[in-house]
Amino acid sequence: MFLAQESPPAGGAQFGQIVIAGLMFTAVFLPLAVFVLRERAGKRTVFGRVADWMGDFSGLPRWAALPMFVAFLSGMSALIGVYWDVPIHMELGRDEGPLANPSHYPIYFGLMGIFASGVLSATLATKDLPKRTFKIGPHWRAPMGSIQMMATGLVGIAGFPLDDVWHRLFGQDVTEWGPTHVLMIGGGVCVVLGLQLLLGEARQVGATGPIVRLLGPVLAGAWMMGASAFLMEFDLGVPQFPMLSQVVLVGLIGAWTLTYGRLSWGPGGALIVVAVFLATRASFTIIPLFADLHVASLLPYVAEAVIIEVVALAMRNRQGYSFAAVAGLLVGTAGMLAEAALTHWLMPNPWPAAHLPLFVLFGTGAALTGAFIGVWQFHRVEETATLEPAAGPRHRVGLVGALGAVALMSAVAVPQDPEAGFAADIRLTEAAAGLPISNPHGGGTPRWVDATVTISRPDLADDAVWLTGFAWQGGDFFTAPLEKIGEGIYRTAQPLPVFGQWKTGIRVHVPNRMMGLAPIYAPADPAANAPAIDAASGSRAFMSEIEFLQRERKSETPAVLWTIAYATVGIIFAGMWALFAWLYAAAATARRREVPVG
Repeated sequence: MFLAQESPPAGGAQFGQIVIAGLMFTAVFLPLAVFVLRERAGKRTVFGRVADWMGDFSGLPRWAALPMFVAFLSGMSALIGVYWDVPIHMELGRDEGPLANPSHYPIYFGLMGIFASGVLSATLATKDLPKRTFKIGPHWRAPMGSIQMMATGLVGIAGFPLDDVWHRLFGQDVTEWGPTHVLMIGGGVCVVLGLQLLLGEARQVGATGPIVRLLGPVLAGAWMMGASAFLMEFDLGVPQFPMLSQVVLVGLIGAWTLTYGRLSWGPGGALIVVAVFLATRASFTIIPLFADLHVASLLPYVAEAVIIEVVALAMRNRQGYSFAAVAGLLVGTAGMLAEAALTHWLMPNPWPAAHLPLFVLFGTGAALTGAFIGVWQFHRVEETATLEPAAGPRHRVGLVGALGAVALMSAVAVPQDPEAGFAADIRLTEAAAGLPISNPHGGGTPRWVDATVTISRPDLADDAVWLTGFAWQGGDFFTAPLEKIGEGIYRTAQPLPVFGQWKTGIRVHVPNRMMGLAPIYAPADPAANAPAIDAASGSRAFMSEIEFLQRERKSETPAVLWTIAYATVGIIFAGMWALFAWLYAAAATARRREVPVG
């Protein structure tokens, strides 16, 4: 009975919390609706006056100046919340409810602000519009970038109620890469793509000046900052997806953003991108440090930035796909090798030297796709800004890059279950002392153990990407590689907790996608219908990691419902990316030859 009372709910939010979230939504969007009605009726508004002042100061039109500022503050708010939220789940487990977790407030308000920034931009677009616009109503046309901002913000906001529906149907998935979590994070960070297009449209109508020019690489840095949020579980040391996923994301994000930043600014542009990324990431550490939570590490992309700068100079500042090909190849080889070396200093789970050839292969493929997308995006923005067509193929290479990115992530992102019979014989001995716990949680009589682990398949263990002792959600997070003491025999390098709310086991990641866990201890979780796992010596079969790390998931939900839910989320996410491509292509179709001459 005590456990039942203490176990947080594993389904959706309580009705009262849904009402409070609805009131918060109304408090933001009711004033916004009043602003839209007044501004479109031609009446003076406070937001309109601020937008005019910011436009005069920055050199941007009113429909770009204020919305960019609001989008920046909102994006920072959402990402600060995300980098606060994930360590909370690592150390303390699932929430009592969505409003019981303080990190959800900056995320929620940030996503609402991102959508509001798109609404502000579309509403303020009453004069000095680009040639190609999106028709909202009979007398209302908006820049294409505004539509992108609204669309991605809407996807991010939609992730919140969909997340609650998901938990009610399937239980809680305590991972950053949960389907509805991807909608919230992806929808939020992709607002930068709208801002980059909006900047091109602003330049088309005469926006000039140092701020306008600097925004090119700065926005590329913001895109690197946002997209790198998907690497957070790797940065924190609790990845629930194969390491090849990290390799592909690093190659894709680095080549895409750095290529775009270098082309948009010129010499030094890639370095500005990295500077923006590092400065913003530093700000995300403040709350976790003060709360004594784990702080996400990072891979800095500095080597890739230097490579792209050198390639650009060597190729005499070419801006076409030949530059993308050379930059992608070198980022994928030399850049990935540099990052691999840095993982041994910066990452909780370093890239094993034995697997570097495969990592370089996938990293090169990812860097090539990223560089092609970056060049495609830059060309479309420049066509929008200058009304002049770019040289070379307009869409084919960019499409190859996009499809390549999808294919690579599809190939590496889904973990495989352990093979039948793969097991560990675990012998526990009482540890002389435990480890300090940052945020004690869950009670229980302290008990710490050392483990000697005999793996049934020594060949798999010897070739493992990682083989670690692991414990989380008991008030802290511990992970450390096992020490080999014999053929197929290992021991834990530090004691493991087996009491209270801790969930403890032996994690193994076998190349290149199999991820398993041999459980040592977990408490009973009545709300999730999960039985206790007692800490005792004996043989333990390696199970799929997701069965243990996400014990809150409902296994009894019909498979057809899972299929429909994943397909729905996938269609929404894919639709957002398709809209991104269409809006860029459509904005770039306005040509100087369409302007009457004479």
